[in-house]
Amino acid sequence: MNENDLMTALGPLAPLYADPTVAEILVDAHDRAYCVDRAGQLKDVPSPFDSPEALRATIDALLALEGITLTPQKTTGEMILADGSRLLAVVPPTAVSGPCFVLRKMTQPLTWESLLERGVLTQQAYDVLVDALRAGVNTLITGGPGAGKTTLANLLAESIPPDKRVVIAEPVREMQVRHPRSIHLAAGGSSDVPFGDLVFKASCMGADWLVIGELYGPEAARALQILGHGHTGMATTYANNIEDALARLEAMCLMANLGLGLGEIRRTVAAAFRLITYQERLPHGGRRRITHVVELRGVENDRYVLQPLFGYDPAGDRLAATGARPGWE
Repeated sequence: MNENDLMTALGPLAPLYADPTVAEILVDAHDRAYCVDRAGQLKDVPSPFDSPEALRATIDALLALEGITLTPQKTTGEMILADGSRLLAVVPPTAVSGPCFVLRKMTQPLTWESLLERGVLTQQAYDVLVDALRAGVNTLITGGPGAGKTTLANLLAESIPPDKRVVIAEPVREMQVRHPRSIHLAAGGSSDVPFGDLVFKASCMGADWLVIGELYGPEAARALQILGHGHTGMATTYANNIEDALARLEAMCLMANLGLGLGEIRRTVAAAFRLITYQERLPHGGRRRITHVVELRGVENDRYVLQPLFGYDPAGDRLAATGARPGWE
């Protein structure tokens, strides 16, 4: 896929896609379209399609670049464009109101320096995260939608020493890790490999570090067992807070029907992860902040032992240290 083919397939959307101020294009119907700017603001845009058929033609042309054809039996298609942008399209009968799609443009990768400048974290928190990385501490990266989990996972993965072998496994490719010894595996798109199987295969590829993308289902049980039995790595998952992240992991393990009790599941979680970060997009102004950094020190009486290392100070709009020292130092 080259840029000319992409712009031709985009057709009437090409000018919007080429606009550097646009981060995301959302077409809900042939006569209803929006974009999200770099500040995260949703805006109405004039729809360039005069019929559902014209919109479907553009969707088909884009997916054809990857050899994907939608039918009444296959009504969703997703692909990674040449520049790393992501397309997800849905057509009838699944899309009841007509064809629709979301195109998330690839943004310029952020750096640690930019996160520090924006106040996403402090220098002291950065030092703890990097020290944990160097000590081989398994890390769970959690947060809400649009909070920047993938960005943090990217930067941590890129901070792994260059002489280490990194294997990345995701359900759908989102990460853009620039590491000299990295291998990237994705279960999405045209792949027919279940994500749980992909995580297992990734663990068999001689990784010094295993980086697992979004945990969202029973595959988490296999990931936790792998990380808890000698593999060094990190993973991401959605959550509303630290406690919710742990509860979600427990629920995912129960979905796997392994016959484990809650106490056994909690010990599995504690064996898999030592450090947990939580970040969110604040309601006023949409600022992204890491708001909690917690050490998971184990399980006692079937309850997690959590040691907060950093917490968000709303008055100072910053991540403040609790004074506790990490156990791996």
